[in-house]
Amino acid sequence: MRRLIKNPRKFSIFALLGAFSFWLPDVLIHALSGYQFDTKQVWMVSGICPLTLLLAYALVLKKADREGFTHHGIAMMAGVWLLGGIFMMTGYTFSGGGFAHFDFQIFLVTLASFFPVLTCMMATYDGSLLALIAVTFGAILILAFRLRNSTGREKASQPAV
Repeated sequence: MRRLIKNPRKFSIFALLGAFSFWLPDVLIHALSGYQFDTKQVWMVSGICPLTLLLAYALVLKKADREGFTHHGIAMMAGVWLLGGIFMMTGYTFSGGGFAHFDFQIFLVTLASFFPVLTCMMATYDGSLLALIAVTFGAILILAFRLRNSTGREKASQPAV
C-alpha cells in the first residue's frame, strides 16, 4: 500500500514552518494593537503575512529540492490552514478574547479550528482573510508553474522518437 505522505516528519516540519511564518506576524500585530485593531492593522496583516510566508518558502526551496522533498509548499500551506485557528485564538487573547477566558466553549472552538472551513471564517473576523486568500492563490500559481516546468524538463530529457 502506498503512503499518502512519504516523509511525515519533514511534512510536519514544513507545516509548522508555514504556520509560524504566516501567522506569527498576525499574532504580533494583534499583540501590539490590542483593542485598537482597525483597518490600518488589517492592511498590515494583508501585506506582511504573505511576505513572511513567501520569504520562508524561498529560503527552504533549494534545500528541500536537494533533499528530494518536493511537497514543501503543500506542507507549508497545510500548516497555514490547519493551525491558523490556534494562532488566531492567540491573537484574540490580546483584545480580551481567545484564551483570555478559557472555558469549555473555547476548548471546542480550538478543536474545531483544525478544520479549514472554520479557519476561513475566523480569518474574516481576524482581519487576515485577504492575506489567506492571497497566499492560497499564490501557492496554486507556484504549484502550477513548478508542475509545468517539471513536465517540460522530463520531456526535454527524453530522446525524440
